[in-house]
Amino acid sequence: MSKVEVLVACMNQNDDSLYKEMNLHTDVILANQSDEYSYKEFVQSDGNMVKLISSFDRGVGRNRNKALMNASGEYLLCSDQDMIYVDGYDKIIEDAFLKCPQADMIVFNLEYLNRFTPARKSDRRFKRVHLWNSLRYGTARVAIRRSSLEKACLSFSVMYGGGAKYSSGEDTLFIVDAIRKGLKMYASPTIIAQVKQEKSSWFCGYTEKYFIDKGILIANAFPFLKHFLVYYFAYGMRNLSDEFGFIKICKLMKQGFDEFKRI
Repeated sequence: MSKVEVLVACMNQNDDSLYKEMNLHTDVILANQSDEYSYKEFVQSDGNMVKLISSFDRGVGRNRNKALMNASGEYLLCSDQDMIYVDGYDKIIEDAFLKCPQADMIVFNLEYLNRFTPARKSDRRFKRVHLWNSLRYGTARVAIRRSSLEKACLSFSVMYGGGAKYSSGEDTLFIVDAIRKGLKMYASPTIIAQVKQEKSSWFCGYTEKYFIDKGILIANAFPFLKHFLVYYFAYGMRNLSDEFGFIKICKLMKQGFDEFKRI
């Protein structure tokens, strides 16, 4: 049996159909936002188990936490329901950890078929990920040793992400927290899945809320560097929209700083 277990944050699932749709071939936990509380198990023809955990709980962070609490695999792979995995993804992950035994977390590349959210860059070589270059990664690309996760007492923020009050950031805070607690994270150039992403659960274009929420996230993740980082990020985002230039983005992000103080 594979040592990899896939944890899928999903919505409105009643059965195990995602197992085939996502080309899964390991044990799976479907943390399902639904209109009922239920628990179901589906044994696949290849012997793998799909656990469907449904609840009224809204927000990606809450459902990822639910999956983490019920996980039993040696290597845990966070996932979204719009992903299609390559054949042999479990061997790719297991081999990566075998070749880098000091790694607690390894982030892999994804191939995007559509783009409804800001692009994430791909890695071209195997390298160490540090705090300063960790913000480019999302947890849908991350595999983590369960033993490392449990020792570090890691969990996802319920304030950020699809279905939460603030649009995105649960991934960023999870990874930043992991690195600050001493977990060693590496990036692999290998592609493990395609992402259909026909729509986004949180990205509604570059709006005032988008930049305010970014300010809230920066204030949360980097409280001592936020006044420097606001200019760094505003400069990088200055050409994303004709409506929002450098000065306006800075003002909106600083508005996010003030809002974070009131949380």
